[in-house]
Amino acid sequence: MITMLIPFIVQAEKLKDVIITGNKRTTKEAILLHGRIKLETEVSAKDLEEIVENLKRINQIHVKGTEFKNGILHIEMEDKWTLFPVPMITQSGNYYNRGLLLYEDNVFGTLGTLAPGVSWSNDHFNAILYYQDESLFTPQTGIKVLLLRKSELVEFKRNNTPIDTHESQYDSVLITPNYLYENHVFKAGPLYTFKKIFDSTGKGELEDKSYGLFFRHHLNAYQALDIMYEGLITTYDLYSIKGKGGKWYFRHEADAKYSLPLSHSNFFNFGLHGHTVNDRSFLYTKIIGGEEGFRGYDKSSVPATSNAGFLAQYQQRLFDSVYLTPFYEFNNTRLILSAGGTTLNENAIGIGMRYYFKKISIPAIIFDVGRNLNDRSTHYLLNIGASL
Repeated sequence: MITMLIPFIVQAEKLKDVIITGNKRTTKEAILLHGRIKLETEVSAKDLEEIVENLKRINQIHVKGTEFKNGILHIEMEDKWTLFPVPMITQSGNYYNRGLLLYEDNVFGTLGTLAPGVSWSNDHFNAILYYQDESLFTPQTGIKVLLLRKSELVEFKRNNTPIDTHESQYDSVLITPNYLYENHVFKAGPLYTFKKIFDSTGKGELEDKSYGLFFRHHLNAYQALDIMYEGLITTYDLYSIKGKGGKWYFRHEADAKYSLPLSHSNFFNFGLHGHTVNDRSFLYTKIIGGEEGFRGYDKSSVPATSNAGFLAQYQQRLFDSVYLTPFYEFNNTRLILSAGGTTLNENAIGIGMRYYFKKISIPAIIFDVGRNLNDRSTHYLLNIGASL
């Protein structure tokens, strides 16, 4: 039995080899990559402590012991059984979604993720098949595949007066190889969508098939806590879509989040988010509302051609992994033409509850109540498990 032993090192010592025992499923390459272990590099006592911390943050394994001796790092571990069902239950205003997702986050032992799921949302059937492994081919290259059928109910209101009401459903196919460079993830690949718009009676009004390219840059520069990241995460997405009539549409999305832990029991979250698209119709807009950053409206309720906003929230642990979350948000939103085409500057305040999966910064249960201070409306969101 190897114990957790990191000896005091006066001078840095070269890491010659890593010997792993107990890994019946997880590959050695995956452990080295996610543990950020680099052979033939000089390591200090502090470096070894960080390696152990990185290993303990890999959710798919349990590290039973480590030992560093004569330039060789010994790791004793065991794999966790990771296939489990995750509910998909969402309710916000008149929008609802009910379904089930099967989640496996150690596919082929490379710590990849496979997640098939089905659900029913208002008047339409939804389905998802998601696979991602950023180190499938080499330690720096992998792939993401997404097959998605998703429906959305839009009920945009101002002062409780309906301005735009419609449903939409779209099918998407996305295949994006990736490249890892230090804490940067670059993804790019082909994109196909088929979108259909329905009126309030369920009659199809508009539809379009489109092809294009998707690009993403993700900065994953953070250090995980028990249930929350620490530091900065940024994501930039570019959708380049050739739609009906041969016109190209471009949608840019950017998001930056910063988490500042005050202790292991409470922390602040700050965020900036925005998007813009060169189209003001139903087909290529972005539907916002009901998620973090848009809690002054119900989920999928604001058809916007552009948006920029700010989020600040405080999370205080009540017990176990249950947190109380007061928040403030500001959003500048330009509506599509059918919703008025105007620009809104709005503030929202509210309070919520979170229950987190252990050691994962994704809430298992969300309940938020938000107050839109500008049109004096109140909105709520209940989400259990995953969300489409």
